[in-house]
Amino acid sequence: MNERQVNYAKAAVLNRGIDTLLAIKHTPVATTTEIQKQVMPDLSRRAVQRYLKTLADMGLIYIVGSGDREYRYYLSGKAKQLFGVKW
Repeated sequence: MNERQVNYAKAAVLNRGIDTLLAIKHTPVATTTEIQKQVMPDLSRRAVQRYLKTLADMGLIYIVGSGDREYRYYLSGKAKQLFGVKW
């Protein structure tokens, strides 16, 4: 992979992250299924879950739920600051 391709791949990851955060912001019930439909229809459900887990590990979102229901995703205070969301 040349440098231009690497930079394009990094930009694509950043764009996907921003799109995911915006989808969570604007979706009343942001679940894995909803995020997959809106932002990542080309990825498997498991890949979307890993992506969302990474955003949670970065402190940009938090996850609510248990094993018997689909998890819900919410913007963290850090992400709200980025988007100027009022508390």
